[in-house]
Amino acid sequence: MSDMQTAPWNNPPQRQKPLKRKRAEKQARQAEHWGRRLEDARKQGSDAVAEVTFDRLRSVLEKLPQEARDRAYEAVTAALENIRETHAQ
Repeated sequence: MSDMQTAPWNNPPQRQKPLKRKRAEKQARQAEHWGRRLEDARKQGSDAVAEVTFDRLRSVLEKLPQEARDRAYEAVTAALENIRETHAQ
């Protein structure tokens, strides 16, 4: 009976870090990456900033499920239209 308690399938492995912490660390690394890229782009000019911004948008959209991606495309289109109208004056 003591063999049952020590069997690996009865004792799940302990995680080194909780999943929430790992996820938060990953998000922090991603934010740092995009922040660095955006800062470098600002030094190069507005076209480089736009390029990095659209790269980030594309990477975010690719990770979304299809239904959420469709809604996100609509929101992005509306935001671009709003920018165009605001700055066309």
